[in-house]
Amino acid sequence: MDPSGAEGMPAVRYNNKIAGRYIEAFSWHEDIDAFIRDVINERPLLHVCSGPTSDFGEVRMDRYVIPQLPGVVADWIALPFADDAFEAVFADPPWNIGYMQQCALFCQDALRVAPVVYVMSPWLWVEARADRKLWVREFPGITQPILLARYERKNRNQLSLFSDLTLKKECRL
Repeated sequence: MDPSGAEGMPAVRYNNKIAGRYIEAFSWHEDIDAFIRDVINERPLLHVCSGPTSDFGEVRMDRYVIPQLPGVVADWIALPFADDAFEAVFADPPWNIGYMQQCALFCQDALRVAPVVYVMSPWLWVEARADRKLWVREFPGITQPILLARYERKNRNQLSLFSDLTLKKECRL
């Protein structure tokens, strides 16, 4: 098999290196899609790790494929957007354990880009300066739970969790 792509799909380049290829492994069924669209109602919404077919969110972003327009190819732990550019960010990252640390880095940066972040994964990120609400997806038997976590900056006037800068009522610093 050609390492540059799979089944006719070209590899995506990131910083002039082959960044990988998209192999469809999981897609939401309509019940999950309806639940996500019902729960997440902040707009404008950035959908990170969107894949090539999702139409969820006003802007879609993925590192490995070109998302539906308006879409951006970028790394999820270095979001290329201004502070508070969105009302919320949503990500459904790969659930491989190797992405756990990256998910924490993503949450930190996403709370710079928006005051609210949603992550659907088997991991829970805990940060004292962010409130959280959880939904748990249950399956019969003993399984690893899938969480939809909603994180919100406790101080919505703060530009990020890791900055002392705050917003003035009249303008942003």
